[in-house]
Amino acid sequence: MSYTPRNYEDIVRDVLTTLTGGTVRESLTAPADAEELLVPTKLKERPVRRISHLEGTILTASGAELPYRFTAADFELVSAEGDDDNPDSIQFREEGRRPMPGSTLVVNYYPIRTDPTPVTDISVGSVVRTVLETIAREHATAYLNLEHIYKSAFLESAEGPSLDKVVALVGVQRMQAGHPVAKLRVERRAGVSGRITIPANTAVTDDKGARYLTKTTTTLESYESTRDVSVRGESAATAIVEAGTLTRLETLIAGVSAVSNPEASHNLNAPESDADLRARTKTALKGNVRGTRDALTYGLLAVDGVKDVAIVESPNDVPGEISISVATTGNADDVLPFVRQRVEELRPVGIRVLPIGETDKRIVTVTITELTLAGTGVTDSELETLKTGVLDRLRACFDSIAAGGKVRRSQMLAAVMQDSAIADVSISLLAHGESPAEELQLNDGQTLEIESINFGEIKPEDEPETAVTSTVGAFVPLLLAAGTTSSEAESALKTAFDAHLSTRGPQSQLTVDGLMTALRDDTRYTIIRGEVSVTVETHDARFVQLTDGQGAYTPITDETLAAGEFNIDIREGEA
Repeated sequence: MSYTPRNYEDIVRDVLTTLTGGTVRESLTAPADAEELLVPTKLKERPVRRISHLEGTILTASGAELPYRFTAADFELVSAEGDDDNPDSIQFREEGRRPMPGSTLVVNYYPIRTDPTPVTDISVGSVVRTVLETIAREHATAYLNLEHIYKSAFLESAEGPSLDKVVALVGVQRMQAGHPVAKLRVERRAGVSGRITIPANTAVTDDKGARYLTKTTTTLESYESTRDVSVRGESAATAIVEAGTLTRLETLIAGVSAVSNPEASHNLNAPESDADLRARTKTALKGNVRGTRDALTYGLLAVDGVKDVAIVESPNDVPGEISISVATTGNADDVLPFVRQRVEELRPVGIRVLPIGETDKRIVTVTITELTLAGTGVTDSELETLKTGVLDRLRACFDSIAAGGKVRRSQMLAAVMQDSAIADVSISLLAHGESPAEELQLNDGQTLEIESINFGEIKPEDEPETAVTSTVGAFVPLLLAAGTTSSEAESALKTAFDAHLSTRGPQSQLTVDGLMTALRDDTRYTIIRGEVSVTVETHDARFVQLTDGQGAYTPITDETLAAGEFNIDIREGEA
């Protein structure tokens, strides 16, 4: 049932048409074909002299329905019998606007044959016109008052005291000035993905027992780590609490690590607004209404141990019967008695509920066939922590899949890849009696049960490079300085040679020029530079010969240069 008030302009128009002998608000059905005459639905007071008003509904280019007043450019008076002197029907012009097929048209018109009217002066400002407009205004005001009364009966449109009376039907009262309220910050547990729902009237307390309730149901989306929730004192006498003291959830919520109020609570300085009261009442309706499908669904989901609910109306094509199946998170034998009790409280009178059982379960084994770790991997202790996080996130992902839903590859990958230490992953699903698959579509009413989650190969993205050793030999001819023995020179040269090799790496090549700089000691000897040669025996069994100004050797990462055969050739003469 709906109510639409008539406006002042429509009332004045119809009153004036009636006063002057016209017919008002006659209803016709628009033809299915715009070319068709409105036959056999002819105008009742035919033949017709003039159409004064025609309104109906048109379709816009976007397909929306729009009220529209048609003019003489859109239609013409015609005769269904072909008698032009006695028009009795309406025909819409090809170039004009056309009504939506099958819609209702409302028409005001003047018949050809009418009784004389006693009133002739209806011009603006005349006595008759002024009286009629006054009456029309009073009618329009009455229509508006009736609209206000109509709206006062509905939660969405009632206001002020009327809204207070409506919400009282479900036991809700408006919070008055002085009622304590606060903001509660909810934090997501690390490693938990998916949406987290905080139900309305979830209780949170401080260490002194001050009890606050969430106003409405709030959802923490998968991309949100925190969310602020409005809470209210359980009663007007609830104590004001300091910041950071509302930390105790009376009912644990999966995925929530902590709650706290960032600011102290405070008293309302004005009564609760209509908008806030409506939002709070809509939540209360879910818990108070009886006899509907939603009431059964929400009521059973509130039973501890129930994960999902499937309700089928007339499962055997018998009106008045419903079947209910529930998915449980624990032992079904422990949960089903509470489910049956709740159904008896909520089911509609006269509806027969078939025996309640568990939903059909699709038992699946999950295998992480390949897990690739970023870089060179992690330590053994870090790997165990990483695997635990992967298992927790996957279980949360599977728990969020409703009956009849789909296990999507993208959802599983997103859950696993939340850890930055993981570079890639491949996951396989194996349902009993089926072939392995990357995705899985559940049947209607069917729920998912994970038998086990197993790890396959775990490997690093970059294999660590193995340390290698290359051997470097040298031939160094030299002249000794006066007072220097050959053993002193050889000892000094080998020490400098070993030290120089230890500094060589991917960024510092080995060359004869660099070696000569490292070996130079003019106080003890002079090296005959042009005859020096260096030989590198690489780790992959190659030989590289270096001489003064010719050749260079670049060690790879983790390559060690070890001193090989080091020969000095002492020549005659002094340096």
